[in-house]
This record gives sequence, C-alpha cells and structure tokens, in this order.
Amino acid sequence: MSATTLTPAQALDRARKLLALATSPNVHEAAAAAAQAQALITRHRLESWLDAATGAAVDPDPIVDARAEPLDVARRQRPWKVALAGALAEANGCLAYTLDTVEGEAIVLAGRARDRAAVAALWAWLLRRVEWLSATHGVNRPRRWHEAFRVGAVDAIAERLRATTAAAHDATEGAALAVIDRALEVEREALERFAEEHLRLGRGRALRVDAAAWRRRRAAGAGLKLP
Repeated sequence: MSATTLTPAQALDRARKLLALATSPNVHEAAAAAAQAQALITRHRLESWLDAATGAAVDPDPIVDARAEPLDVARRQRPWKVALAGALAEANGCLAYTLDTVEGEAIVLAGRARDRAAVAALWAWLLRRVEWLSATHGVNRPRRWHEAFRVGAVDAIAERLRATTAAAHDATEGAALAVIDRALEVEREALERFAEEHLRLGRGRALRVDAAAWRRRRAAGAGLKLP
C-alpha cells in the first residue's frame, strides 16, 4: 500500500468525522458534507485498486449477503428509503434489495464489508437530513406529499453522488485509468454473479408519488450544493 493510501477503517473514520462536523442547520452545508464524505470513500476505493494492480498487499474482502444485519427494518418500507439505499449502494459497489422478514420489510445490502460499512455510515446521516428537509418544507402537509418530496430529494442527491464518482474516475489518467476501468468491470461482474448464484430478487415496486410535490422536491434537491 502506498504511503498516502488509507486503510478502509481510516477512510471511513475520516468520512464519519466530516459528517460529525456538519452541525449547521443549513441543508446546503449538510449535503455538501455528505458529498465530501462520499468523495473521500470513493478516492480510497480507487487507490486500493491501484495498489492491488501494483502488487501491494490488499486484504481480501468477499461479497456477503448481509441479511442478518439489515440496513433498516419497517412494517413497510417507504419508497424514498429504498431509493436512498439503492443510490448509496450504487455509489459504493454494493447491491441493495428489500426482503420480507418476521420483523417486517428489511432493506438488505450485498457487498464487501468495507463497502457496506460506507453505505451504512452515509445512510444514517442522510436519512436524518432528508427527513429534516421534508419537515422544513412541508409543514402541515399530508404523508403522501412528504413521500413525494423525499423521493424527489433523494433522486437529486443520487445524481450528485454519481457525479462525484464520475469526477473521481475522470481525474484518473494514463495506465491508472485502465486499472480503474477494469476494476469497475470486475466489481460489476462479481456482484451480478453473486446475485444470480445466491439471491432470488423479484422485480422492484414502482414508485407512485404526488407529481407536483415531486417536482418541487426535485428542484429543492437540485439546490443542494454537492461538490
């Protein structure tokens, strides 16, 4: 491992510290902290792949179906929570799905331990922020309106998380870019193979939301200043 590369635990610890410092009630500053944390985690993953390509020691971390440690359990999962879990899973090389259990409907992650830990840390923080944003903009609004608001906000945040990952990829040049592209391809193939061999996933539920509230939340989410 190179001198500047963080261990998985160190990268996640720094990401958590970034989030802990974001105590401002300003939603733009809170969202910016989430994006900075994701950028740090993404940068660490890229560095780990490069170290592996140069023969540095990398701790093997198998893909696991973590249904024994669900991300969230509720009587019925709200669509915006499922969407948020999916966006974070995509940004961090995991697969998120819903599973009916005796305790209720669970959101489960499949992926490597370090990647699941990153999703869990960002999930806990963003969950509170999206709920706060909805409560701030939707005083005395019905539940359906809040659901649409949150779906729209999550959709906008997801776009910015994808942009963060793409920016990290675009900043890589030369031979390193070929390593990163190959690592991404291998990661996708491994997740797909794992899902086919170990999971039986049905088609996801369609999101049915209040269109007017969704458009307003989409605009509000677009205003979140994520780098």
